[in-house]
Formats: sequence, structure tokens, C-alpha cells
Amino acid sequence: MESYATVATGLEAPRFDVAVIEPDPGMRLRLAHELSGATEFETIEDLTQSLRTRPVVAVFGPGFVSPYGFQQVHRLTGAHPELGAVFAVNELSTDVLQQALRAGARDAVVVGGEASLHQSVDRVGELLAGSVPRAPVPALVTSDPGRLIVVFSTKGGVGKTVIAINVAAAMAKKSKRPVALVDADLQFGDVSVMLGVPPQHTVLDAAAAVQYGDTEMVQTLLTRHQPSGLGVLPAPAEPAPADAVLPGELVKICAALQAICGHVVVDMTSTYSDHALALIEAADDVLLVGSMDIPSVKNLKIGMYALDLVALAGPKLRLVLNHANARVKLDVKEVERVLGLNAEFAVPDDLAVPMSVNSGTPVVLEEPRSPVSRALERIADALLGADARSNGKRRK
Repeated sequence: MESYATVATGLEAPRFDVAVIEPDPGMRLRLAHELSGATEFETIEDLTQSLRTRPVVAVFGPGFVSPYGFQQVHRLTGAHPELGAVFAVNELSTDVLQQALRAGARDAVVVGGEASLHQSVDRVGELLAGSVPRAPVPALVTSDPGRLIVVFSTKGGVGKTVIAINVAAAMAKKSKRPVALVDADLQFGDVSVMLGVPPQHTVLDAAAAVQYGDTEMVQTLLTRHQPSGLGVLPAPAEPAPADAVLPGELVKICAALQAICGHVVVDMTSTYSDHALALIEAADDVLLVGSMDIPSVKNLKIGMYALDLVALAGPKLRLVLNHANARVKLDVKEVERVLGLNAEFAVPDDLAVPMSVNSGTPVVLEEPRSPVSRALERIADALLGADARSNGKRRK
């Protein structure tokens, strides 16, 4: 089997091979053309006869999206740990993704869709080439896991998502390790819209992966936000029921990302739920966002009491006051007294924010010298500094 890596990149030493397996000759030719240098096979039996010890990414076409096809692939992946399976499908639903994962696949991509099959193959191939033979991942921990930061509010409309997006983007620009942003608002998450990142894979896909213990799959589901380098795991494009992802699954998704990222930022929903409690308990830092108005302060006070946030989060609870320079008859010191918390971070009102939201670009990138950007950069610096002070040890 000719090396795809050699053909695609011109490298002398091959790293992995690529095979396209599809019974329909037209579709097989289409997939092989997209993956120039890939070897074509009509059946799994034909592929098996040519397998060697070098890692191979096997791209299974739509002809294998059936109970029998998934069963065949499952037997193959179980017998050949040097093989990484990728499904190329006509339509990717949660059910199809779950069945693909159960069959041992590393990824599933829509043929001709926004997600690049070429990029998926490269990602899986590099993973195989660096860790052959593949061994099951026994736990969601590493020697130096990244820090988990949750951004939470007890009231909507206070700018929580804007804070999360911009802090994460600022951290991604400065951090030596990758930074991920997870949208945990399964019903009305706006992260992908506000960043202009199409939701190729979502939290629902990641939940399906952790259900089958494939943490490496979770790590391949991030979509890159090119301007900042931020890895994004969006909420579903359509509202999902609250029980579509269990609280423990959200924590496992974050833990899988912490294994490869220096920081994982979670934009949470503004509701009192088991999901919120689980993530707050697992977090290293909790950014509690409020606004300079009486309803917001009231909701913060009630929410803190209902969740017993001070007891639950302790010293990792950090208050962010948005619109801190608003011309209202409310003083920051009075807010601190009512909440019993020091306002560690103050973010001013700035017209640059709604303009950046409408343009789909974080304000810290679009207007880096604006007062609001400088305030958001200070939050990012403080969170990065907390990581440096801990010397790689997680703070609980």
C-alpha cells in the first residue's frame, strides 16, 4: 500500500497509509480523489489482505453505514489496533455518530460537508503514528492536566458569553498550550454564532464519544477559531433537551480536553442545575458574572444562596462585574457588601463590544486597545498567572 503521507506531504519517511473502502465505484473514486495518494478497496476483505504493521487510516464510505457495515468495521478495528477508522457519510446524525464510535471509529465526516475529510484523516493518522499500537485509554487524567474555568451567572443578559469568549480568546493568544472553549448551554448557546465558527461537531457528539469511552475522539471534535487559535466545542445548532447530556458526561468531556489543553473555558447556562453544580465542583476557577443593576445583583445573591456557591466554590469563586462604569446609582462597594464578595474584575461598558459581536470577532482581537479589551486581558492574565503559580498542580 503506497504511503499517503509520502504522496501528500513529500516526506521521505512514511508515517501512515490511507485506504478508501467503499462498494460503490463512483463514491469510492470521489473519496480517493479527495485523498490523493489513498489506496482504493471495494471490500474489507480486500483491505485486510494488504494490511501491514505500519499504521493505516481506513476511510469507510456511505456503503458501510448500516448495521452490518458497522459490525464489519467493529470486527476489523478490534483485530487491528494499528488501524484508525473514519466514516465518510452522506448525513451525520447523533445516532450515526454513536454507531460509528461503537464500531471503533475515530471520526465521522459528511461527504462534501464543511468539515474536511483530509484534515480528519491527517489528525487520525498523526495520532496513530505517534502511538502505535493503540491502547485503550484507562482514565481521563494526565500528569499535567489543564485548568478548568467555568463562566457562570444566575441571570441572563449580563454579558456572560461575551466574557467567556473574549477571555478564552485572549488566553489562546498568550498561552503556550492549547486553549479550548466549551459551550455548555445546550438550548440557547451562542458561542459558535458569536465567533463565526460553524458547529461541525458539538457537545452532543462529544457526549456520545464519552459514553463509549473514546476520550481521544473527544479531543478531535474541536473546531479551530483561526484568528485566535482557540479550539471550540459548540452547543447543538438546535435546542437539545436538558437530559441530552448528563452532568457527569459534561465533566468527562472537559477532562478529556484538559488532557491536551492548558486551559478549558466553559460558558455555562444561567440556570440552577445539576450540570452547573457538577462543573463548578470540578472547576479550578469560577468566574461569576454580574451586571451593575439591581435585578442582576438580586439574582446573584439568590443564586449564590441557592447553590451555596461560597461553600461549593470557596477561594476559586471570582466575581466579574460587567458594565462597571455604567451611569447608575449603584456603587461597586455596595455590590460587594451585598454579595459578600470582592469584585476582583471590573469590565467597563464599551460600544466596541456590540460592534464586535455583530462582526463575529472577539473584541480583544478587533479592538485590542479599547478599555474593555484591556479589562478582559487582565482577567486572562490573572487566570494564566494562577496556572503559573500552581506549577502544574491542580488547585481544588
